[in-house]
Amino acid sequence: MLIQEVVRGVGRLAYADALAVVRETGLVCAALRNGVVATSDAAEGLLSPEALERHRHDHPTFHSQSPYISATAGTYLEGSRWSRASRARFAFDTALDFAVLGPRRDGWIFYGYVFLLGRAAGRHAEFAEEVRDLHQHPAWSPYRGEGEIAVAVRIPPRRLRLAEFYDYDSVVRSIRNGRHPEPDDVIDNVALFEAPELLANARGVI
Repeated sequence: MLIQEVVRGVGRLAYADALAVVRETGLVCAALRNGVVATSDAAEGLLSPEALERHRHDHPTFHSQSPYISATAGTYLEGSRWSRASRARFAFDTALDFAVLGPRRDGWIFYGYVFLLGRAAGRHAEFAEEVRDLHQHPAWSPYRGEGEIAVAVRIPPRRLRLAEFYDYDSVVRSIRNGRHPEPDDVIDNVALFEAPELLANARGVI
């Protein structure tokens, strides 16, 4: 088993909603948020290889009912026969693209960790799916550069370290001036967060 740090970008959240995620509900899958199922046990019953495939590649029609949560740990895109150089796709950049830059709105980035089995987890909600790993998921995917970790059902507050708020206009100004964007607000979860090092060393994001 591995412990993997992840980040997730979420837009259109008021401060009170982000606070509730960190302190009360955790990050939950769309199937629970949208009332497709009423309980975590029922959401766990939706887990399957077919559902994971739809979550990854049929997002426009499936995202509102998926039992998975898209998070990222970053990845490296390998070179080709024409260009030998590999390049990093950083987790923070991917999360910022999803929450802020892509939709051109304010957004939040949540930082936490999940458990990986080191192989396909199937219907076991205790483990996330490392779909960025070509050894576990070798089929070509146009989304592999997102470095996705597909989390089953829920990331509870005890595994969420903090949330950062990013104002769209501030992010754009920072990028235009060649600076790394800095958060405009932070929700720290010192009271509830259980550090992964209490169990084992966590693998960081790229």
